[in-house]
Amino acid sequence: MSESTLDTKKVTRAALLGRDYRGVKFELLCREGDEVGAGDAVMRDLRRPAIKFVAPVSGRIARIDRGARRKLISMQIDIDDSVPVAGVEPPADNKTDTLRSFMLESGAWSALRTRPFGNIPGPDGEPAAIFVTALDNDSYAPRACQIIDSRMDEFRASLEVLADISTAPLYLCHAPDHSLAFADSSKIRCVPFSGGYTAGLPGFHINRLAPIGFAGREVWHMGYQDVIALGHLLVHGKPWLHRVISLAGSAVQNPRNLCVVPGAANDELLEGELADGPNQILAGSPLYGRPLDTGQSFLGAGQRQLSALLGKSEESGKSDGVGTIIPSDRLEAASPPGIYPVPLMRALQLGDAERARELGALELVEEDLSPLSLACVSNSDYGSLLRAVLEQIEAAR
Repeated sequence: MSESTLDTKKVTRAALLGRDYRGVKFELLCREGDEVGAGDAVMRDLRRPAIKFVAPVSGRIARIDRGARRKLISMQIDIDDSVPVAGVEPPADNKTDTLRSFMLESGAWSALRTRPFGNIPGPDGEPAAIFVTALDNDSYAPRACQIIDSRMDEFRASLEVLADISTAPLYLCHAPDHSLAFADSSKIRCVPFSGGYTAGLPGFHINRLAPIGFAGREVWHMGYQDVIALGHLLVHGKPWLHRVISLAGSAVQNPRNLCVVPGAANDELLEGELADGPNQILAGSPLYGRPLDTGQSFLGAGQRQLSALLGKSEESGKSDGVGTIIPSDRLEAASPPGIYPVPLMRALQLGDAERARELGALELVEEDLSPLSLACVSNSDYGSLLRAVLEQIEAAR
């Protein structure tokens, strides 16, 4: 599934979103009106200035949108393909410090995420394991195996670097029917996973292969398209200006995969694609997607799906409070593997951080609990409740 075989949807604006990088206090390196090339550093983490964030496209900074306490909401760029793309020099050697510096300077480091908490790891951090998620079992998602196979040179180059940024094992988690053996590398451990939607989530793989537990362990993970993006920098010396997403749902007239720029404006992607009438737009799949307002919304970091459903949103009734939990087979089926759903849900409702930690909350982020929010009659948003508990635990460290 190369870009040449996919429909391409052009947009005029793209953005970096502040909410995609929790815990980061952004220091801006440019201003509205500045011209930037794709791959140019436009922001960095004020607390950890080695971590840089780069422009996803070439063009001009159109708007820097801030919210309460000047928290960054978005940096929006009007696309201009005539502006040159930033070039990068490949690493001079495979030493850990050299490879980490390359990832930090090129912006690739910002695609890594930690468990627990879902943060960008520190530049000097040491994980207990690194996970690459090379499958997506959501029925609406693009087929990961086809995208990886079409970009195997970049994928392989990236894995070799990720295996050398730490002494920790690197687990390549893939579908059973997608052969990804790396016989020439003793550092990469290929592990097949099968099952439903949850078998494609990093939390599932972490629970099976490197449980976090209570010893302060931290693991890192990265999605397959971000792996390809890192590999493109290594092989071609410039950013990968494409992402593959699915456009699907009951309100979409022509469901299909699209080749788009990173951070593309959602309204432009959906123009001419939807059935008439009220529709619910989701960032992600119908199972775990986050409702989006019409107007200036953009593809998030790592987002692989954009869904549109007929009818009005049902999410407005979700709450962060306490409701009745009725144990059922449906809850068991919706629960992440290795998790006792009802005790965890009760702990989250009560804000009992210690009990939630004992029940495996450190291995989870919001997307892991979206199916429970849909399956439970309590009307509670367990993703939001989980985040509140994780913030308690993080603040106490």
